[in-house]
Amino acid sequence: MVERNMKVLVTGAFGGLGRHVSQELLDAGFDVTFFDIKTKKNEKVAKNFPPNCIHWGDITDPKTYPENLSDMDAVIHLAFIIPPKSEERWARKINVGGTRALLEKLNAVNPTCRFVFSSSVAVMGVTQHLQPPITSDHPIIVKDFYTSDKAICEFLVQESNLDWVILRFAEAPHLEFDLRPSYLKQMYSIAWYNRVEFIHPKDIAIACKNAVTTKYSKEIYLIGGGPACQTTFYDQITQLFAIFNLPPPKKEKFNQNPVWLDWYDTSRSQKVLQFQRHTFEDYIQDLKKNLGWKVSFIRFFAPLAKFFI
Repeated sequence: MVERNMKVLVTGAFGGLGRHVSQELLDAGFDVTFFDIKTKKNEKVAKNFPPNCIHWGDITDPKTYPENLSDMDAVIHLAFIIPPKSEERWARKINVGGTRALLEKLNAVNPTCRFVFSSSVAVMGVTQHLQPPITSDHPIIVKDFYTSDKAICEFLVQESNLDWVILRFAEAPHLEFDLRPSYLKQMYSIAWYNRVEFIHPKDIAIACKNAVTTKYSKEIYLIGGGPACQTTFYDQITQLFAIFNLPPPKKEKFNQNPVWLDWYDTSRSQKVLQFQRHTFEDYIQDLKKNLGWKVSFIRFFAPLAKFFI
């Protein structure tokens, strides 16, 4: 049970991960305020949540923040522009500027608040040449605007007066599947042999929820699915394609250079946050359920699709 009906603010509440975190908190009995920018896409997601808990605003503009910010026991900060849009100049205003503005406001009106920041294992750079699992004390290595923004925000969080927790998420695919050229381009940009640790979005939601109440703070936790969710990127793609009766793509189509994905030591994170509850097989079943009729549709066109994947 949640003690004294804890008040939690979720930024980016209706994004790909935000919607899972928002639902997890709601189901657990927290007094939640869902904070996000008003777009048609977000409004559609917001229909699944109590309207009296929704606050529309802009993370970069403190004037649009909820009036009850000073009453919050915790803030889970998920609002962040991710690749490829993160590499455009305007994204830094949201990623770094928005995080800085939120931290400054909380330091001023609610300095005892718990601040849970959603970072990424990407800040540790490419580690395929090292012996896994990778630990949280691995040095930060930035290679693009996204990892630079995450690293800067981690520093800002740690320099604040707040009671912080930093969660570095491993690979957390959304419950969607796309065969458009842009998706395939992104898929082929990852080396087929790359070590990958999967984490179900629902487990990320559990980790965020438990980060609000844990007695351990001012720590960085790696959030991955654990040893049972450690595989290669090609193995993952093969399992995903099998849902639609699609053959595995040819290995020579993939980029041969490794990326930041890897296997991680989540023993400390799991001990503290108790979040590893779903496997990749669970994800496959959830993906099928979420896609519904689209599975049969893609299967129907599988003989044609295999020629351009």
